[in-house]
Amino acid sequence: MQNQNEASVRCGSSEIAVSRLSLLLWAGIAAAVCWTVADMLLVGFVQTPERYPLLSQTLAPQLGEAADFAVLMQAGSPERLLWGVLPATFSAALYLAAAFGVYRLMRPGRTAKVGFAVLFFGYALSPLGHAGFYFTGMVAKVLLNAAPDDYPALLALFRHFYRMLEVHWMASVGSIAAGWLLLLVQTLRRRTLLPRAAAWCNPLPVGTVIAVSCSLFPQSPVAAALGGATFNLAQLVFFVCAVACVRRRGMGIQPG
Repeated sequence: MQNQNEASVRCGSSEIAVSRLSLLLWAGIAAAVCWTVADMLLVGFVQTPERYPLLSQTLAPQLGEAADFAVLMQAGSPERLLWGVLPATFSAALYLAAAFGVYRLMRPGRTAKVGFAVLFFGYALSPLGHAGFYFTGMVAKVLLNAAPDDYPALLALFRHFYRMLEVHWMASVGSIAAGWLLLLVQTLRRRTLLPRAAAWCNPLPVGTVIAVSCSLFPQSPVAAALGGATFNLAQLVFFVCAVACVRRRGMGIQPG
């Protein structure tokens, strides 16, 4: 009887562990959906530099590497750009919760802690980097219709905004990518709750496939929308696969 009671307690604890981990991974699914929609609204456009010669030719030397970005932002209305930010910024907390879910997928140890730290750090930075697209894009829109005398001030403002966007976006994406790389390595080493085959669902290889596939169709609006949301689509694929793997493994998960 005592052995049966102990087995029952262990079974109940495992069920709780599965439920908690699944909830964290579902938070990742919800966040990835919100950020995917936001990315498509914010940057999911086909480049049309010929429509904006002022930005792509006349002011291109002053805009530098940001000239393509300034042109890209013209394709979206102010309302669309705004709604390209709101779903992401208001769901960022879900990605933070999902980072802890990724930590729980890995075997306890230093690598798991570092992976969690860089993933959490990247997600924490991401709202500012994402919102920067809106502010910088709006300055580009004003620049397109401004008087020539206003160009110097607007160009200076655009460059300042773009620098802020670039720093936070690169730091965020770089940190998140580092976290997924650590998980990929641990998955291949069989040091996670996921099977080794789940490495193919990691956002890094999935994102590479999406990016390369979309680049083959540069004039396709669908490819532009999917390509603009590459990283978050890849994370959506991972979290869906992770939930399926966790539910399949079930009672093999220990509470913690």
